[in-house]
Amino acid sequence: NVRVFKTKPDVFVPNAFRPGGTQNNVLRPIMAGISKLSYFQVYNRWGQLVFQTSQPGYGWDGRIGGKLQDPGTFVWVVKAEDFLGQWIVKKGTAVLIR
Repeated sequence: NVRVFKTKPDVFVPNAFRPGGTQNNVLRPIMAGISKLSYFQVYNRWGQLVFQTSQPGYGWDGRIGGKLQDPGTFVWVVKAEDFLGQWIVKKGTAVLIR
């Protein structure tokens, strides 16, 4: 598959996902023009780190310690470097839907 983005280098993260569904079942960053993912982290409402990766294409499946989490809002933070050597740091929230 080839994706064409009509944007400057950036990182996009969905604002909702549904673990166990057929689509949008993993919360992961979508990278356009990015050469290196420094980190993608997800936190629960108490500030506990529930997921972390620096591997492009990997994401959080809605589990903590193998246990499915209840619906709710989670905070994500991402840091990546684009092909021009500029750092992109973003944060936001995503809703886990059941």
